Amino acid sequence: MRLKALGAVAALILVSVACASVVATRVVARGSATNDSNHRLEFQFSGLHINHNDNHRYLGQGSFAWSVNGRVQAMRIRSISSITVEETATARIVTITGIGQLGRWGFTPSRFNNNLVQGDFSVTFTDNFEGSDTVQFSFSSGPGLNSVQYNFSGQVQSGSMLNAQQWTLSS
Repeated sequence: MRLKALGAVAALILVSVACASVVATRVVARGSATNDSNHRLEFQFSGLHINHNDNHRYLGQGSFAWSVNGRVQAMRIRSISSITVEETATARIVTITGIGQLGRWGFTPSRFNNNLVQGDFSVTFTDNFEGSDTVQFSFSSGPGLNSVQYNFSGQVQSGSMLNAQQWTLSS
């Protein structure tokens, strides 16, 4: 899972916004991960963060699926509240947070349904430069008897993809 550039698509998006300093960050992730208990998390995400004079806008979609007690559960992204990409000496770390909608027996319908469980999600992809990439995912629908809490931390499987790119335009 090595990070790659996505230049052409973002360039077309940003050409129309060239009045002042604009920073755009695009992230695409797709694949699966397993943990020490051999549980599996499937993920797909495509998102864009546009920072125009400290006015932040987040666009994107995605879903995360897992199995609990033989039942498939999936969370579809309803809104994104942050996308950050930071680089250390040994890894590139991509963190995404927002609100998700849980479909208890598979993916939610294409139209959002307010009767389904909604909660906060957070996912962190760590692209280690020396090998073994990881993902940490959590979904929490709040307190109470019907709350849903799910946490996953595992190794990203080969064949998975994570692309992240950042552009700066100024006039």
